[in-house]
Amino acid sequence: MRTKLVLGAVILAAGLATSMAQNVYSLNVVGYYNVTAAGSGYTLMANQLTTASGTNGLNEVLTSAADGSQVLTYANSAYNVDVSIGGAWFDNVTTAPTKTTLSPGQGFFFYNAGATAPVTFVGQVPQGALSVKLQPNYTLVGNPYPAVLDLSSNSFPQADGMQYLSFVNNAYNIDISIGGAWFDNVTTAPATVAPGVGQGYFIYNPGALSTWTINFTVQ
Repeated sequence: MRTKLVLGAVILAAGLATSMAQNVYSLNVVGYYNVTAAGSGYTLMANQLTTASGTNGLNEVLTSAADGSQVLTYANSAYNVDVSIGGAWFDNVTTAPTKTTLSPGQGFFFYNAGATAPVTFVGQVPQGALSVKLQPNYTLVGNPYPAVLDLSSNSFPQADGMQYLSFVNNAYNIDISIGGAWFDNVTTAPATVAPGVGQGYFIYNPGALSTWTINFTVQ
């Protein structure tokens, strides 16, 4: 997954520039980033911006997708599927216009029915006290604002037995939290867990509902 982030110079100074972010042009907190969607396949993404209306409806967040493309959101141990038809999104079960929202901090699978291409996210960078709820068992999330955030710090509620699942080349990579550190589930080697701009990921929470709260303000 490749991303391109276009945000304000003030945000760059605040630490949003990363190895995944290039070409900073804008002078305010409204910007965009691109995530490359695999052709005829699934990419795990996250929305990290707020749309102009503030509703973050699927039709606002993903304004252009090839016919037959799908968005899979995850809640209560099940997926909801929406399908792109004629430039709009529809519920795959009811065929009604979608009611799905993609809020900052929410991850989702995007099935791209077309060729490999960038998916563009446009909106305002969230600020203030931002929170992401980590339900018991699995939650599909993303960072609450567009930055690389190390999940060993940044107020992330790391707990023993917690798992971080990233999705690369149609396969999951799993890292496990033990004693305040992350370790690769296969090699047992120490791992750096730092999801980036536009990246979705699963968190397995072995305990009760937990909330990741992080404060961010553009200076």
